[in-house]
This record gives sequence, structure tokens and C-alpha cells, in this order.
Amino acid sequence: MMARSFTTSAAVTMARKRPAAVQDIIRTRVPGLDSTSIHNLSEIHPLLDHYPRTTDQEGALNLDTAKLWASNPPLDDMLKSQGDDEIDEASLPHGLTQQDLRRFLKRTLIVKRTSNMTTAGKIPSMYALVIVGNGNGIAGYGEGKDDEVARAVRKATNRAMRNLVAFDRYDDRTIFHDIDHKFHATKIQFRSRPPGFGNRCNHYIHEICSCIGILDISAKVWGSRNPMNVIKATFEALSSKQKLPEDIARGRGKRVVDVQHTYYGASE
Repeated sequence: MMARSFTTSAAVTMARKRPAAVQDIIRTRVPGLDSTSIHNLSEIHPLLDHYPRTTDQEGALNLDTAKLWASNPPLDDMLKSQGDDEIDEASLPHGLTQQDLRRFLKRTLIVKRTSNMTTAGKIPSMYALVIVGNGNGIAGYGEGKDDEVARAVRKATNRAMRNLVAFDRYDDRTIFHDIDHKFHATKIQFRSRPPGFGNRCNHYIHEICSCIGILDISAKVWGSRNPMNVIKATFEALSSKQKLPEDIARGRGKRVVDVQHTYYGASE
């Protein structure tokens, strides 16, 4: 004999014959929360919304705890820590101020997970490499490590701000001459180019040249293309491997005007 289904016409009839008071209790089990309407999430509900509970001096629960913050969480304060390497205006090079730093270009080129093997096991952390620059001949890079990505990027940015370097540019757009530089297993060839050529190079070098303010250059990377080696080799080559007209004139015993006319075709 087949069992009768619970959802029969008799069960529906019994549900319809329930008193109105019982139906109200079933429909609204929680006072102040109507199941037939959707609660406005922009308002504070006494049952759905609650604040962190604290205790008073006697150990009793204090349910009337005020909000921890008025409007939005202070993300800047949450991300700060004693190891974030805060920037002091007195330590900034080239006479820069905090107002100037806000207008700098910031590029996060590398974010990766690292781990340090110890006797207690692997200790994971996040690594970030950031470059900053004003697009007018000043740039720098910094590295940072922390448990969280945001803090690692913040540390790297602050260290990049403190490691700013001034770069020499010919006509404020390219390098003075071709450069061949080797950094560990990475070898890079930089070539100066005429106006309108653009930056045709490795994407890491392209970002660095954009922050420095170099508009026309070509580069080729040989050997290891490790991103950290490429970035460090680029900064080292562009900052210390260029020979300026003043240096060439001093070494050859000529005037700067003659060197500019001979090497760069300057009319003056």
C-alpha cells in the first residue's frame, strides 16, 4: 500500500483553517522583522546590526558600545606599523617636499610570495618592488617584505621615495650615448634614438623610462631576464654609466661647446 503524501488537499485545508494569531506568529517569528518585506540595509536594525561587545569594570557586558569609527574605517592607520619606514621631509633628497611626492608616478612592478625556511618550518611572506618618479629626471626603486601585500607595497614605496636618483637626459628625452651594461647574469644594451622614436624595449624598462621621463630609447636584454635584475641593471646603467659632455671635454682638454658640436651636432 502506497504511503500518502503529506502535501495533500487535507493538509492545505488544515493550514487555511489556522487562527489568525497563529498565522501572524508563523509569519513573523522575530519582533520587528517582517518576513514579507525586505529590510532597508542602509538603516541600523536593532537585531541584525550590533556593535562589538565590551565589558565594564565590574565585568558585566556593555551593550551600548559606540562605533569604533564614525564613517569609514581608517585604512591608513590600519595599514601603518612601526616597520613601515615612514618618510621624513628632512631625509628627502633634492629639496623635495611631501607635496611633491603626492604627484609622483608609482608603479608596482613585482608582487610575489616568498617563504623563509627555518627550523620551525616555512614562514611565508609577500615581496613587492615599486618604482616612483616625477617624469622629469628623478626616479627611484624600493623593495619591501611583509605578511600582507598592502604593507609590503607601502614599505617598498616609502623606501623608493628615500632612494630617489637624478638622471641626466639629452634634450630631456633620451640618453646621451649608447650604453652596454652587465649586472650579474643580465646584459642590457641601451641605444639613444631620434625624436619621435618612442620607447621600444622590455616592459620593465619601459615603465622605468616613463617614470624618469625618457621618451626615445631602445633596449635589448640578453641573458637572464629576471625582473629584479633587469630593474636594478637599468637604474645602475642610466644613473652611473653615462658620460656627460662636461666629462668628455675635461678628459680631452676641449671646450664643452666643441664637444657638443662634434658629438651631438649642437649649433651653439
